[in-house]
Amino acid sequence: MQPVKGDGALARFAHELRALQTRTAGTVPLAEQFGASRTAVYEALAGKRLPTVENLDRIVLAWGVPDEATRWRRFRLEVESALGAEARLRGEVKIRKTPEEIKFQEALVKIWDQVGRPSRNDWGDAAGLSPRTVAAYLDGSTLPSPRKFDHLISGLTLLCADDDFLEDAVLEQGATMREEHLYQARIARKEAREQARVLATALPGRPAGSSRERAPWGIQDPTG
Repeated sequence: MQPVKGDGALARFAHELRALQTRTAGTVPLAEQFGASRTAVYEALAGKRLPTVENLDRIVLAWGVPDEATRWRRFRLEVESALGAEARLRGEVKIRKTPEEIKFQEALVKIWDQVGRPSRNDWGDAAGLSPRTVAAYLDGSTLPSPRKFDHLISGLTLLCADDDFLEDAVLEQGATMREEHLYQARIARKEAREQARVLATALPGRPAGSSRERAPWGIQDPTG
């Protein structure tokens, strides 16, 4: 495994996770067996990305130390806070989720619940999307484009094709979500990014007239 680059919060988390892996003889395939994302585990070990709470819990469980789950969650929260502080020091503007984005995410999770919460792998296969992309939409870290949202709904209808009533309900709710929730969420996201762009020019160390801003860790562009 390649050395961890840097000495920031992510690097510190990666070193601690590697120490846990060594101590427990844990492996990435074993974490996968417990439902963790293979990519997420590798990126966490490499110091490239902080794993979600869900993935972290599964790693800790897979590697045989479930009694340490609470401590690892606290550690993850500390690192996440440190990442936010690092971003502010670099002059990056944090863009928070808008109420419209949260409303869309909740509606998406609700329709997923109605279909029986199929795995992200199954939903991704049915929708023609990667499991990681599906997970990003479900946890609200990014917004789908209208086209990809249509793929999401089509995938759900395929997964419940043996239940005509449920299939019709999914199509009906999907149409409402597309025309109302998704549209409003994307507009709100655009406005939030514009506000962040304006604010970024006023941050210490920011060159006058600079319009560049970054989203915080875990927040991606809404056109995914």
